[in-house]
Amino acid sequence: MGRSWCFSLIGGVPVGDCFPVRIMAVMNLSPESFYKGSVFTDSKSIEQYALKVEGDADILDVGASSSAPPEIYGSKPVSEGEELERVVNAVRLLRDVTTLPISVDTQRAKVAEAALREEAQIINDVSGFKGDPRMARVVADFDASCVLMACFKRPGDARSIEEARAALKESIKMAVEAGVEPGKIVIDPGIGFGKPYECDLEILRGLKRLKVLRRPVLVGVSRKHFIGRILGQPDPAERLVGSIAATAIAVYNGADVIRTHDAEEAKQAACVSSAISRGIKVVERGEILIADLTNIMLNVSDVEEVMGRIGVSDIGMKLMREKGVYRLLYLKNVSTPAALALKQHLLSVGGDAATPHGAIDFEARKCDVLLMATLKQLKGIIRKLKINAFGLPQIADLILEFVRET
Repeated sequence: MGRSWCFSLIGGVPVGDCFPVRIMAVMNLSPESFYKGSVFTDSKSIEQYALKVEGDADILDVGASSSAPPEIYGSKPVSEGEELERVVNAVRLLRDVTTLPISVDTQRAKVAEAALREEAQIINDVSGFKGDPRMARVVADFDASCVLMACFKRPGDARSIEEARAALKESIKMAVEAGVEPGKIVIDPGIGFGKPYECDLEILRGLKRLKVLRRPVLVGVSRKHFIGRILGQPDPAERLVGSIAATAIAVYNGADVIRTHDAEEAKQAACVSSAISRGIKVVERGEILIADLTNIMLNVSDVEEVMGRIGVSDIGMKLMREKGVYRLLYLKNVSTPAALALKQHLLSVGGDAATPHGAIDFEARKCDVLLMATLKQLKGIIRKLKINAFGLPQIADLILEFVRET
């Protein structure tokens, strides 16, 4: 897609910046699953659920072996044979019942291969192709689509956006080297899976930072443990409202696909949230395309990632990475001499500071100031501020707190 920064075609469904948020409805075939309301074990219930969600979902995700953390939910492993039988029977039934593309949630290449032979179109691997060495090749051989979740050694072990991005880069590389079409890959940061719930909150806050990988983002927050921790709800059956709130936040922060147990409610939340959120603006003129990445470049590592993708040298990245992070800092109750000094220091390095009209005439002893600068420009004035008067050393320390976080 020319006008899209992130675009993939999964199971024939276009996903990315230019399209509505897609809904992936969860169908669990395993009684071991953590949310019993999503479990369907007989032909009649499988058929009824597929027909129920068809109007709201874009993809149906079938799982036959629970990946929920056993230390939280006590789930037990399922043998490969049992998982294989459950998946094949369900996919055979579903292909005659629904027009929705069928995704299979599995970490086992043998199960994936059998499902793809039965005309499933997507493999959703929570190990990011790292659990079974044959998985990437199987997906490539069938020219299938895939969802790759952030994983180093165990699903969900990436505990921050930086770690999730690093793990996902590895998985994308594995997939492409095996022959998977890049335009058929969607990435998942791996919410849940037994990590501390504070990590899930951090990942959701920084979700848009995954967009530098130029692959659409799938998020699964539905009825997960972090919601129960926040709300004091140990029973997943009580977590619908919290799930919808988290879904809205995920979409606002850039999720392109929502994996959910509650398709109708999630679709409504996603629709409202996406109408409010501001995505990546892309403008195209002939062969030239411009994408505004300001909203997703929150850290020097984000800038480095994009520069690396276009082939900037290591030396070039070191010199320029801090120029790509822009900050607006509001200072309150600054002495007027300090405000004017701040403006002059920033102007000397290419930034600026907005001061009130009366500051230049010293009409007020104190005023508020808006600093406008890149990270590099802010760093460039800190040393000078520390050896100045008018309370500027204290202001330098305050600015440094923001610089350190970036």
